[in-house]
Amino acid sequence: MTKNITQDDALRRFPELVHLLSIREAGWNFHLLGENDELVGVAASYSRAQFTDAIFVFDRTHFLANRLLADDYGGGVVWMKESSDLEEIVHDIRDLPAPGEPGAPSLVLASGSLWTP
Repeated sequence: MTKNITQDDALRRFPELVHLLSIREAGWNFHLLGENDELVGVAASYSRAQFTDAIFVFDRTHFLANRLLADDYGGGVVWMKESSDLEEIVHDIRDLPAPGEPGAPSLVLASGSLWTP
């Protein structure tokens, strides 16, 4: 049976989650990722007309972030980073310039036939 826990309980148990609070307060949406009725991770996303930024939390040391441009702006993943440091992932994705701004990633990354996080 799954028990709901408070934010304070979660932060006491997993202090590194404090880095997700800043993106939640900035309007990011959170989604539970499940497979065969098992929780396998948490995803956070932030969408605008031209792009979607996402962070995937798989466990305490496995994080992935990416930026996906909308089809009208070139369509595809233009930035991706995997790290064992949640603070680094949150900092790096929040510091990305918006599409069209100087320094914004714009080259769509090549994808293989099979991508697994």
